[in-house]
Amino acid sequence: MPLAEIAASVKMMGEVVTNTREIVKAVNDGREYLKHYYPDAQEDISKLLQQIQRAIEGLGSVTKVISGFRFVLVGTSVDRTAADRDLARLNDYLIAQRDKTLALKGNIRKLKADCDKVRRLRNNLDARTKSRSWGSMFELLIPEARKRSHELHSVLSNFYADDQRMIQLLQESLGVAEKAVEEVEGVLGPSGIANPYNVPLAAQVLGLYADIFRVPNNDLQNLADALNKASMAIAS
Repeated sequence: MPLAEIAASVKMMGEVVTNTREIVKAVNDGREYLKHYYPDAQEDISKLLQQIQRAIEGLGSVTKVISGFRFVLVGTSVDRTAADRDLARLNDYLIAQRDKTLALKGNIRKLKADCDKVRRLRNNLDARTKSRSWGSMFELLIPEARKRSHELHSVLSNFYADDQRMIQLLQESLGVAEKAVEEVEGVLGPSGIANPYNVPLAAQVLGLYADIFRVPNNDLQNLADALNKASMAIAS
């Protein structure tokens, strides 16, 4: 698989994580201010974070497709009994990942609807502010957030609301995951055949992809947890 394709997907994931963390930080820092001055906006902001969380969890699920398998084999040695056992496990895993990718494709369609909800919630929050301008929802938070309102609002719009770049990233990342699965299957043998003596090489290929996507997967999981905590804190 072209490294440029993988690198572009991982880079975009990093941008999503970094920029969304800034939104979470702004909300957390402004939580008490919001409760005091704009209590009627708390529910919408909590719902907004929940919708973003679903998108992040969807992206995290894509990275798990190629980062969740572990082989028993060590190095390049082949013990036929261990190889047969690992081959059976790997075959079950690959079949499961194909089923998972189909489910993820269905989830992407649902996430498009979630992005529409983000846009509506954002517009509702903008309408609650004094200026009622594009990006003004961050005026509901502390002054530091208001100074960065245009920047934060651009992130919200680009990734989750108007441009829905998150959907594009999900589709592209899922394509990378599918190609990785196909590559591992190809290493095991020609179509319809899996050679147990090819298991160490398949382990090496899958391990390469797993290493690449392990960090994004951890970052996305941590971000989803942070979004959940922030939305619950706002709602309480």
